Amino acid sequence: MSYLYLDTTYDVTIGILSESLEWVDFIKVQGQKASRTLQLETHRLLEKHGLELSEFQGLFTVAGPGFYTGLRLSEGFADVLKFFDIPHYSFYSFEVPMLLGISQGIWVTKAYRGEYFFYDWKAGEEERRLVSAKDLVTMKSLENVFIHSQTSIDEKLEALTSGAQETSELIRKTPRPIFETILKNRWVKSSFYFRAPEDEFKVSV
Repeated sequence: MSYLYLDTTYDVTIGILSESLEWVDFIKVQGQKASRTLQLETHRLLEKHGLELSEFQGLFTVAGPGFYTGLRLSEGFADVLKFFDIPHYSFYSFEVPMLLGISQGIWVTKAYRGEYFFYDWKAGEEERRLVSAKDLVTMKSLENVFIHSQTSIDEKLEALTSGAQETSELIRKTPRPIFETILKNRWVKSSFYFRAPEDEFKVSV
């Protein structure tokens, strides 16, 4: 038995985890629209390992932060697997350092529309905030900083996040403690969009 892993928050990442929660395979597809690659690359990966969707013990997805279109792809995939009675577990990218026992830090990403998302945690307290590009340029370099991946930041954030750890890489390198906790607690997090859909898709006049 094994688990399927999907991350469509920025690029498309697809993985197969063994029953012991170690990677059997792990691929990242960059520079292409997720809607064009998710199903095709998942099919190729399953064919490579001689697996059928119905054989999976569970599905893990990254529930954000991210954008509506990308997150809906993972959500839709999870809905399909419900027909096979396959459990769905999900978590947020900014939770990964804490799952690995890192007690404080800052996780940042671009949120478009001239804003950036910051998640700060320390001593059991947390703060989530959107920062404007105008306020971002007044900041100094950040310490103990994490990003989802290099594709989730732009030049403005790059100037502040030198030496940042990528949570996507932490997932690739140390899957077991992360997914063990998610399974144990049966995490199913709601999709985390930077803004409510009605705000994200305002009609231009």
